[in-house]
Order: sequence, then structure tokens, then C-alpha cells
Amino acid sequence: MAFSFVQITDHHLGETESQLMRGYATAYAVRKVLRHIAENVGERIDFLITTGDLVNDASEVSYSNFCQMFQLQAVSAAPGPALVTLEGLQAFPMYFLPGNHDDRELFFRYLFADTPPMPLMNVSFQHKGVQFICLDFGAGDDAVAYPETLDYLERSLQAGFPSVILTHHHMVPMGNRWQDDYFLDKEKSEIFWNIATQYQAQILGVLSGHVHTTYEKVKRGIPVFGLRSTAPQVVFLDEPFFCLQPLHYRLVTIQDGILTTRIFEVPL
Repeated sequence: MAFSFVQITDHHLGETESQLMRGYATAYAVRKVLRHIAENVGERIDFLITTGDLVNDASEVSYSNFCQMFQLQAVSAAPGPALVTLEGLQAFPMYFLPGNHDDRELFFRYLFADTPPMPLMNVSFQHKGVQFICLDFGAGDDAVAYPETLDYLERSLQAGFPSVILTHHHMVPMGNRWQDDYFLDKEKSEIFWNIATQYQAQILGVLSGHVHTTYEKVKRGIPVFGLRSTAPQVVFLDEPFFCLQPLHYRLVTIQDGILTTRIFEVPL
């Protein structure tokens, strides 16, 4: 059955809506993106997914601000959906992954109070016959392919469902030193891709965040997608360099076993 959803990522919200990140108003930016979603695609999508870094500096106040801003309600077990209400979206289903800036204990306490905190949030959910596999490569800048994460990936794929893999960290190199220093080490990366390759026919795509960059690649026949942040973007240099670029969100449609995407650009 055909359906669509939207991916957003890397919001880096502060302890108040007025708090800035490097002089950048992250709360204003995420509100602008969500308003654009509500006005342009809200009526034809089934849910939202955010692929991590909900807050910038993890604290109880930051997560409280996030929950108040999104007006979270009716939260089920991780990864959701929770129902969010803001900027024209009314009690809208949304799924949440943690990123490297997210403290796992606080993430669970504020978003999924009925779910015991997990050191790694390796979980899955299904929607209209498609399995969404949420993989956690840790709370550090450097992605770590933990054995339990790789094992969870393989066990989930063995179920035989058409699947979308969701991660915070990027699963393919970006081609610049400072971002690829944080990429999975070569040996563990090969294990991830060896598992994925065994089930290539049922993997519809891999969606990630972390690098604040929109890209579309193919690795071993599997589509791999990244996305600009709702926070400041980065450019491909060998040292970190943030810049002001239009914001992106990704509209994803799955129909007849095929995943297609479209990028929407939101001016600052």
C-alpha cells in the first residue's frame, strides 16, 4: 500500500526558544520547516520522522523545552509515534531517534517515560507492511558499530519485510577529512554493509542525519540518503565550516516496493 512520510533532522534546540547556536535561532528554523510541511505536504503524509540531535546541549531543561515546543502527547513506546501539535500540525504522528547530542537517559525520560532507558535505541516499527529499523551507533561524534546494533540489524532483516533503515550517523563517507574522521571504522563498516548486502532486495533505503548535508548515494545497490539540518549547515571542507543555507526536509514515498524521495527547500 502506498504511503508517504517526511524526514527532518538535527534540530539542536536549546533550553529556551530564544537561545542561539553559534548566533543561529534553531527554534525559529525548526518552526519554519514544520510550518512549510503543514502547508505543503501535511495532508498527504502519514507521519514525521526525526533522525536525531533533538537538543544541542543535553539537559533536563532542554528536553522540557523540546517537549513543550512540540506539545508532545499520547506517547507510545520508543520510537513512537508521539502526537505533536505546532505550526499547523494538529496531533500529528511523529517518530524520534536519538543523535550523538542526545543523552539517552534524558531522551527516554522526557519522550518515552513508560519505556525503560536503553543505552542504545535499537528498535523497529511497522507501517503498512514496511519495517522501519532504527539503529543506534552511540552518543559520541564517532559512530561505533556495536555488536548489539549489528545483531539487531540482522535479526530484523531476517523477518523478511521490506525495510527502511533509519540512523543518526551517516553510513557512507562524505569525502572530507573532518566528517569522515567520525565515520564508522572500515572493519565495522564492512560488517554493516555485508549484512545489508545479504538482504539488499528487501532494503528500500537508508535515511540518516548527523552531517547537516543533503546527499543521495548508492552503496552496493542500496539507496542512501542524508539531509540538511534545521540548524546551521556545513560545507565540504577539511575543517568544520558552518554556513547559512536554505533548510531542507525530505518527502519519502513508498509504492509497489520502491522508495522515492523529493527535497523541499525552505528559505531562512
